[in-house]
Amino acid sequence: MDLLEQKLQDICLKFTKKHQPLQIMITSNILSQPFVFSTTDRNQVFHSASVGKLTTMIVIMNALEKYRLTLDTPFMQFADKTLLDGLFIYRGVDYSTEVTLRHLLSHTSGINDYFEGKSKKAKPLLKQMIANPDQFFTPQDLLDFTRNFQEPVAVPGKKFYYSDSGYILLGLIAERLYEKPFHQILRDVVFDPLGMKHTGLCCYDPMFDKISLAPVMINGIDFSKSKALSIDFSGGGLFTTTEDLTTLLQAIHQRRILSEEAYQMIFPADHYFRSGMFYGLGIMEMQFDKLFFLLKGFPRLVGHTGILGVHAWLDPQNGNTYVINISNMNHIASSYQLLITCLSVINQKGHIN
Repeated sequence: MDLLEQKLQDICLKFTKKHQPLQIMITSNILSQPFVFSTTDRNQVFHSASVGKLTTMIVIMNALEKYRLTLDTPFMQFADKTLLDGLFIYRGVDYSTEVTLRHLLSHTSGINDYFEGKSKKAKPLLKQMIANPDQFFTPQDLLDFTRNFQEPVAVPGKKFYYSDSGYILLGLIAERLYEKPFHQILRDVVFDPLGMKHTGLCCYDPMFDKISLAPVMINGIDFSKSKALSIDFSGGGLFTTTEDLTTLLQAIHQRRILSEEAYQMIFPADHYFRSGMFYGLGIMEMQFDKLFFLLKGFPRLVGHTGILGVHAWLDPQNGNTYVINISNMNHIASSYQLLITCLSVINQKGHIN
């Protein structure tokens, strides 16, 4: 183990004194081999959280070419009216006919968010999940919560509002287009072509083995063996590994899973998500200089992150990748600190070289 690998190893060991589990994989042109660290084993399977939105985006972008669609094709063209009833009625006006694939991919459709959005006359879905871990959530259940207990936040195209509900709609429309279940679409379009042998859709894919899944910690409760893990679907509910996510990032970067035209369409990431983070179409960009002034000079990363402290990032300038999982919703800030610390070591070494 060389000095750089030893530094990364020490960072991870220090991190795990307070936080476990931890899986991390870093690839860089200044590393002799990928750096891999895990508190269990190298191929530990974990929940992707919203990082899985990358694969939903890939499915839709491939569908554009396969079925000769555009990003501005009205969503109503694929959906029966009952699916959209009540989801886009803003201030008494139904805007469902104006919603497009672009709106849904970029979180600008105006639809609320079943997972973290405000609700009326109902306990938030996350609290319902905690209260009843044995409840199985179908995609229809998730949309019905938004339909019956939430209100749209804006007219389509007028506001960025991160919405898992919108991504559930994308998963269902993919099923309509491809005429097969979403978990099979993912396997046919993304996982099998890329050799992602340890990745699939939780609770749906026949390969899913909840016994082998890393803990999924939410408010101190492990949901890895729970039926309520079905709460994600096409919003990001994958089981995966650091190696498979690294493969996914590299395939996106190298245009092996998206065409050059499709890759250019998912950028720029110009919707403000939160401090230092911006959103394109199903993909995020991390701008560290806008997160904290002392991080000026850090590279801009593209990829996605998830609420369980899952990160999948790539540096487009050199192809370096950073994949992290800590499987804990209450330690998200720590996961960012770990990312920044590792990136600092790689960045410093790169400048020296």
